[in-house]
Amino acid sequence: MSFLSKFHDYSGLAFSKDKCNFIVGKSINQNMIHIIKRICGFQFKKLPIKYFGTPIYKGKKKNFLFEDIFTFIQKKLSNWSSSFLSFGGCLVLVKSVLNSISIYLFHTLMPSFAICNRLERKINKFFLGEKVILR
Repeated sequence: MSFLSKFHDYSGLAFSKDKCNFIVGKSINQNMIHIIKRICGFQFKKLPIKYFGTPIYKGKKKNFLFEDIFTFIQKKLSNWSSSFLSFGGCLVLVKSVLNSISIYLFHTLMPSFAICNRLERKINKFFLGEKVILR
């Protein structure tokens, strides 16, 4: 734990133990995980985890990594589809809000064509005036 204290002394930055986690490889046993938890005071997490809203994972990209963004967009579309928006209003919302929501996540994860098509279908349904229903 002294290395964390030294880091704090030199940098002036502090760790929030409630927000700090650690991950380990498969070869690390439970006993070692408990030792790390006791020394650092951080919580153990398994992949995938979220870091600044972006999933950190190992292996092949899975569709479930994008479910949070689809849920968020679905809620926004459901709220907006019940209001009376002009064609221009829909265009402004789609361009400025919906497309900016996913830019950070999509730049970091590089989604598959299936994910992009799913998002595009949702935006098109909203833009063309079809009701979007929460699942």
